[in-house]
Amino acid sequence: MEKLAVALRAQNSTTRVGLIGIYGLLISFVGALPLGTLNITAFNIAASQNVGEALLFSFAAVFVELIIVRFTLMGDKKINFNGKLSFYILPFAVALLLYLAISSFMSASAPQELVTSATVFPMIQSSILLGVLLSSLNPLHIPFWIGWNRLLISKRLLHNSLGSYTSYMVGIGIGTLGALLIFIFLGKYIFQNYQQYSSIIAWIMGCLYLGFSFYLLFLLYKKHLKLKIS
Repeated sequence: MEKLAVALRAQNSTTRVGLIGIYGLLISFVGALPLGTLNITAFNIAASQNVGEALLFSFAAVFVELIIVRFTLMGDKKINFNGKLSFYILPFAVALLLYLAISSFMSASAPQELVTSATVFPMIQSSILLGVLLSSLNPLHIPFWIGWNRLLISKRLLHNSLGSYTSYMVGIGIGTLGALLIFIFLGKYIFQNYQQYSSIIAWIMGCLYLGFSFYLLFLLYKKHLKLKIS
């Protein structure tokens, strides 16, 4: 009986570990589907360059996201994620998005150069570097994963163990990558006549980047600058 009880506990533990991986996959997949800087950039790279570069960008972005998730699992009480850290991240994120917006608008005004260029963003020629920058400077990663971590821990689905954390993060990586692959597929195979629509797409991308930068400026003002002014 004792051996049977041990076997059942081990089976239940394995089931919980597998379940948290599925939760991580679903959360990250659904969270990466709404338009954001990562998925629209993956789309843009696939459409204007090739799938290989878009995959390199996606792997780099996912890798950084997993590092951020691991730090959030340490607890926001130990690391002041929503305070000083976001104050330093937001200005750099705004600057990067403004650069991407300006580059897109400049490309839209010279579509022939956009088509023949090896990269859409002249100063950032490495897709890996662009993925690292956009993912690491995305301040929305932090509150998103802190919130989900707390919920899963409160529901006793996520446990403070190596197996549970590993399964959770593997699921997150697969989910985010799966969502980005959808945008890569759309960019490469749906917009096959990219040269014909390159100027329009560049204008749309520029507007999206500009909109995201204004939103982050609003967050910076609301969370930090407003308090200092008042």
